[in-house]
Amino acid sequence: MILKYKILILLLILLEINIFSQINSDHPNLFLTPQSVKYIRENLGKYPIFDNSLEKMKCEIDTLITKEIDVPVPKDPAGGYTHYRHKRNYKIMFQAGIMWQITGKKEYANFVKKILLKYAYLYPHLDLHPVKKSYARGKLFWQLLNESVWLVYTSIAYDCIYNYLTGEERTEIEKQLLIPYAKFLSYENSKVFNRIHNHGVWAVAAVGMSGFVTQNKQLINAALYGIMSQKGKAGFFTQMDSLFSPQGYYTEGPYYQRYAMTPFLFFAQAIDHILPKLNIFAYRDSILLKAVETTLQLTNLKGQFFPFNDAVKEMSYLAQPLILAVDIAYDRNQSKKSLLSIAKLQNKVIISGAGLNVAKDIYFHEAKPFKKVSLQINDGAHGQKGAIGILRASSNGNNITLLMKYASQGLGHGHFDRLALMMYNNGNEVFLDYGAVRYVNILYKEGGRYLKENKTWAKQTIAHNTITLDSVSDFKGNYKIANKFSAEAYFFDSSNDNIQLMSAKDTNAYSGTILHRTIVSINDSKIFQNPVIIDIYRLKSTKKHTIDLAWYYKGQFMKTNIHYVPYTRSKSVLGTKNGYQHLWVNAKGRVNDSIFHFIFMNQHKFYSLTSNSNDEVYFVQIGANDPHFNLRNENGLILRERNKDNYTFVNVIEVFGTHNPISEVTKNLNNSIIKTELIYNDKAYTVVKITKQDHTNLNLALSNNNNDKNALHKINIAGKTIRWHGVYYIFTNL
Repeated sequence: MILKYKILILLLILLEINIFSQINSDHPNLFLTPQSVKYIRENLGKYPIFDNSLEKMKCEIDTLITKEIDVPVPKDPAGGYTHYRHKRNYKIMFQAGIMWQITGKKEYANFVKKILLKYAYLYPHLDLHPVKKSYARGKLFWQLLNESVWLVYTSIAYDCIYNYLTGEERTEIEKQLLIPYAKFLSYENSKVFNRIHNHGVWAVAAVGMSGFVTQNKQLINAALYGIMSQKGKAGFFTQMDSLFSPQGYYTEGPYYQRYAMTPFLFFAQAIDHILPKLNIFAYRDSILLKAVETTLQLTNLKGQFFPFNDAVKEMSYLAQPLILAVDIAYDRNQSKKSLLSIAKLQNKVIISGAGLNVAKDIYFHEAKPFKKVSLQINDGAHGQKGAIGILRASSNGNNITLLMKYASQGLGHGHFDRLALMMYNNGNEVFLDYGAVRYVNILYKEGGRYLKENKTWAKQTIAHNTITLDSVSDFKGNYKIANKFSAEAYFFDSSNDNIQLMSAKDTNAYSGTILHRTIVSINDSKIFQNPVIIDIYRLKSTKKHTIDLAWYYKGQFMKTNIHYVPYTRSKSVLGTKNGYQHLWVNAKGRVNDSIFHFIFMNQHKFYSLTSNSNDEVYFVQIGANDPHFNLRNENGLILRERNKDNYTFVNVIEVFGTHNPISEVTKNLNNSIIKTELIYNDKAYTVVKITKQDHTNLNLALSNNNNDKNALHKINIAGKTIRWHGVYYIFTNL
């Protein structure tokens, strides 16, 4: 499929086919079409979700259309007045343009016209934005990204009122504003425009959509195929080829996948309206439609995106970009009835033919449940740059979700978190990823930009639930080197709901070191009364290291079996750099009997972490060396092993018991696991033993280097021969 479209693109370039001559020039044609407008008008008052969404838009814009709208000279960073005003202006132009098309009331069109003419007067007089804190400054905004977003929405608004304007007004708006604005984004900033990144996607969509609405061949070609010598290596097709895996995973991670879906789908829809022969939604086996479903899978039970890489927590599929994505994806493939259940939760649709189709089919009860499943989602354009593993299981009132990141770095928004683990129960964080240090659009915090602690803390390896060697981050914290490598998916099996496994390796994060992590989720009451997660983390290196395995937990410390020294009057800091400088040491202990046991309470449930770690334990809290209080004060454990070249952590997590704060009743307070041991470990095999309170045991055998699911394995342990087929084997009472 990819080859077919690459040949088409090459022919268009080499044969110099005039795409401009193929353009459907009826207006509107970017977001709405004459046909969709007619369809909407004919169905008003029939479908509640659509009518309510339209009424909300109408109420919002009706409070403004009689007022003068400020178009100020830019001066503020994100969060400041001028930033907010220009951002607000493109949104209200977009809304008013749509309202004009649907209602035919001239006050909406006139409102958009007045604002556009103000910008057409202002724009030619603007220099680069005065705030010099971005690698690529805009004119209206402090960074070029916002500049691109503005032009995407403004192009749609202009398209909506195109036929309302006189020829002279169109000429003024296009020559003074839209075309020079688009050329600034593209030809004057070609490095950003050609960049394979969400900034590049927004720039390409902005330039392409402004090119369509102004019928500018140069801009259209640049948007589709890149600029000048970059042809074939940039532009919209290259962005789709490079940023998505075959399964529709976006390499910068879920938070930015959510953000990038808007320009991808806005521009794709415009292409489909104007250049239908390109059949853009079929490109790469319908990659954009796959990406929508993959984006939804990358959420917890509350619909919040998993916050690995740069991510702001609590962002969910209730956000506007996912409303747009779900509606367009369903409209393009109406057999996907499960998308309607997400749209019902969103309780809002876009005001277009796509949104109307969603509202209509919800009204006629066509929605089917959207099932979040266990799956491995490959990363990389060809699916060969590692993966994200997700295990999901339900039992005894627990809905456990485990996520391990063994994908590529994630470009500039990636974190140094190879083989990091996250855990949720019923949508609540249990073992958490910090996400990003950022307060979006809050002026107090550097105008809403990423704060310096994002680099000094959030990106560093010690900030994640994974191994750090010698207090130095993966790849020594160099993302340009890290971008060249990815982890390796070793084995994934979710065929049995009761026992699921994901396993991955990394051989590049630390020189001469192999990291191999295996997560097993057990939700079989015949084996354990409660949900149990087994985490086997193997390290093999050519030299000795200090090994730190971090566990950041959400909840309240309950109990531990080790003696520790609490630092209640004064605290030390765990280290001086690579994120360690941000960790207060609240207490320190030593494991004396080769077993560490820790219990905490989260959302009225109890969790135990039992580990074979036999050296030092640090009880830490985030927030040291943070004079502006930018960091959240979350708690964690650091299991430290000194002077080791080979070490295998065996960690077992158990969910048990409940506490009712109203009745003050606590039930099932005793967990079942008392010990975890490594009873066999060599290059080929690892076997762990988990002992329960009743002194029965469960054993897990792993093949470390042969991931053939049909391979026969045999080892001898304590005079017994153990045989099995496949990567792993669970057996009892060794």
